[in-house]
Amino acid sequence: MLNKNSFRYSAAIEALIEKHANEGNDSMWSVWRERQVNRNAYGGNYSFVLGRTADKDKPFYLNFESAFEGFAAHAPYTLVTGMTGSGKSSFLRNLILDIAITNTPDLAAIKVFDPNGGWAFESLKGLHRMRVESNLETAKNYLEGITKSIQAHEQLFETLGVKTLEECNKVLGLKKRLLRTFVIIDEVAVWMIDDDFKEKLLRALDAISNKGWSTGYHLILTTQWPDPRVLPKEVRDHFGNRISLKLPTAEMSEYALGIKGAESLTDLGHMLAVLAGEPNPIYCWVPWLSDEDAERMVTAIRVAEDR
Repeated sequence: MLNKNSFRYSAAIEALIEKHANEGNDSMWSVWRERQVNRNAYGGNYSFVLGRTADKDKPFYLNFESAFEGFAAHAPYTLVTGMTGSGKSSFLRNLILDIAITNTPDLAAIKVFDPNGGWAFESLKGLHRMRVESNLETAKNYLEGITKSIQAHEQLFETLGVKTLEECNKVLGLKKRLLRTFVIIDEVAVWMIDDDFKEKLLRALDAISNKGWSTGYHLILTTQWPDPRVLPKEVRDHFGNRISLKLPTAEMSEYALGIKGAESLTDLGHMLAVLAGEPNPIYCWVPWLSDEDAERMVTAIRVAEDR
């Protein structure tokens, strides 16, 4: 039987997980079956299961709202690093799916920017709420829009006498509610050579750092090469959550995480996480999910959203 904490998934998603959960402890299906959901008073879940811890083999959560399942409340912005073939794309795909299966479309939106054309997200193309953009100018305009949106949200909160997005939505009601938005910029180093992009990214990071959680924005950046030449220190230092899969050198690990160790990761999908609020680095691994399995989950999500 599946765990029956406050409802985790729709019936279609529960059935799909149950069908595939015995495919092995290293599969994402088994993690989804075992996990718990951290629903707030408004129905949202912002604790996302990313894998298993290596020491206790238990689900590992990135907590964007509150402490949960033995893990602290983490920062609203996350840097993910890892060389080609390390499992970074699988990590992102699992994260996107976990956002979608634990939140209805009115609770979480997903925006993806990928300068490489979005091929890594091909298996998720049927996910209605996710848009993948590959145009630099579109990315710059969107980042500029985040800064303006956060300012507008702050003014609205002041008018309504509230402090958070959830409190605001309680006043506005279902039809006017504001979305919590997860913005993923994959391989950000490709665009970092554009000074205008870097400036707009820094402005958005400043706004998110100051008011991001309360106003509804989270930013996840990824890069293969955590190096000052392609990931400037002033960008890197905004990220309270840092997760790295395999990196080629100890110097890169130290620049990305603040510690060495990512260069010593041996297996595909193994990662080190240095997260805001956690006293120690967390050694964990990304569960396996095939392209076909991801497509099956997208189909189940669409069934749930169409009802």
